[in-house]
Amino acid sequence: MNPKEIDSWPSTWKICHEDIEYGKKIIKLMKPFIEALSDTFSPRTVKRYADNLWLLGGFAIELINRDKKNRHGEPCFFLTTFIDSFDGPLIHDLSEEEQRSFDSTCRKFYKYLVENI
Repeated sequence: MNPKEIDSWPSTWKICHEDIEYGKKIIKLMKPFIEALSDTFSPRTVKRYADNLWLLGGFAIELINRDKKNRHGEPCFFLTTFIDSFDGPLIHDLSEEEQRSFDSTCRKFYKYLVENI
């Protein structure tokens, strides 16, 4: 996974200019997780996890724009309000198989956050 690609994610998520700073905070949580995955999994698998994390970040930015008070909280705490050890948020555009993959990524990311942050 190319780190420069990950660094560009906040600009792809943004709805308003303020989103970029919050997105950078989310990336600071995601990058070490992706690096840890790279030590264990194939590049293809890491790419799948990264794609799901990109989707998760976009979902988070959408939520902070629905309720601006979320923008002022810590991203780790905010993310764990909708991901946990069971699944992630329901993304209506995903197929059942894609949602399962997304949920798997959310579970692993949640576990990583709880154990490392």
